[in-house]
Amino acid sequence: MIRFRFCSRFAESSPRWRLVACVAAVGLSLGFCERAFAAEPKPAGSVQYAEIPEGVTSFGAAVVGDSLYIYGGHRGGEHDYSNEEQSDQFRRLELVAGGKWEDLPRGPKLQGLALVANGGKLYRIGGFTARNKKDDVHDLHSSAEVAAFDPKTRKWSDMPALPEGRSSHDAVVLGDKIYVVGGWKLAGESVEPTWHGKALVLDLAAEPQAWKEIPKPPFKRRALSLAAVDGKVYAIGGMQPNGKVSMNVDVFDEKTGKWSKAPDLPGEGMDGFGTSAFAAGGKVYVSNVSAKVYGLDAAAGEWKLAAELKEKRLFHRMVATDDGQLLVVGGAEWLKGKAYGVYAIAVAAKNAGAAQ
Repeated sequence: MIRFRFCSRFAESSPRWRLVACVAAVGLSLGFCERAFAAEPKPAGSVQYAEIPEGVTSFGAAVVGDSLYIYGGHRGGEHDYSNEEQSDQFRRLELVAGGKWEDLPRGPKLQGLALVANGGKLYRIGGFTARNKKDDVHDLHSSAEVAAFDPKTRKWSDMPALPEGRSSHDAVVLGDKIYVVGGWKLAGESVEPTWHGKALVLDLAAEPQAWKEIPKPPFKRRALSLAAVDGKVYAIGGMQPNGKVSMNVDVFDEKTGKWSKAPDLPGEGMDGFGTSAFAAGGKVYVSNVSAKVYGLDAAAGEWKLAAELKEKRLFHRMVATDDGQLLVVGGAEWLKGKAYGVYAIAVAAKNAGAAQ
C-alpha cells in the first residue's frame, strides 16, 4: 500500500514511464517511511487563509497585489489521469481576513503548468491535457499554449506559443523576462516522452515578442522548481531521465549568460522532487516533502533552515507576497492525499518585496 501511494506522486507518467519511476521510488522510499510518520512540526508565525475549494496537485499559482491566483491541476485519484480528473478552474483569493475564493474565467484543462505574474498580469505557460476518459488508456499531450490574464478586464489573451509542447517544467520572472526551464513533451501513449534540454526566455518588453533559447542548461530535469533573484535564475532539484531524483541546484546568470552550480539541496531521497521555490527579501527559499523550508545563504554558500511546514507537502506551490511572507498552497500531503490548506510563513522583513 505504501508503494502504491508513493508511486502516485510521480505526476505525468504514462504507464510505460510510471513503471520505471515507481521502481526507483520504492528504493528511494525505504529511508523515508520512518520520517513520514514522525510528529508534525509547527511553523512559526503562520497566518491561515481560506482553504482551496478542491484539492489539486501540479497546478499553477501566483500573487498579484493582495490576491492569490491558482489555475488548473490534477484533482483525481491516485495516479489516475483523465480529462474528467483535470481542473480548468481559475480562482482568486483576496489575502485579507475572511477572504473568500472567487471563480474567474476558465481556460483549458491543464496540469503540470506554470503560472507567473508581472506588471499586474498573469501568464499561464504550457502544461498537459489528458485526452482520454477515466479508466481508458492514458492519452497525455503537452501544450505549447501561453496566455495572459488581465485582472482589470477579467479576460485571457493569447501570447506567443512555446516552440513545442512542454509540461512538468517551471517558470520564473526576472525583470520583464519570463524564463522557462526543464520539463518534457508528452505526445500520447505510443510516443516516448521527450525530455527538454533547452531553456527559454520571453522578453515582455520587446516588440515583437518571441520565445528565444538561452545557453543550454547542463541538465535535463522535470518536476523541478525555479526562483530568481539578483539577476540569476535558480533551477532546483527535480527528476532525471534515469528515474533518479536530483538534489542539484544550477544557476543561470543573466548578465554573463553562463550556468554555474550552487550548493546542493539538503536532505536525501525524495527531498529534491516536487519542491516549490520562490525568492523573498533578496533570498531564494525552497520547501520540500520533509516539511522543511530552506533559505540559500549565498555569502556562506549553504542552505539554512528557515521554517517548517505544518505538514509534509509535494507538488504544492510556495509563492511570495509583497510584504515578505511565503504562502504555502495546496498540493499533496505525504501518504495522506490532497492538501487544501493555505497559510503564510514570515521569513523576510516586512515590505521587503517579492523578489520574483
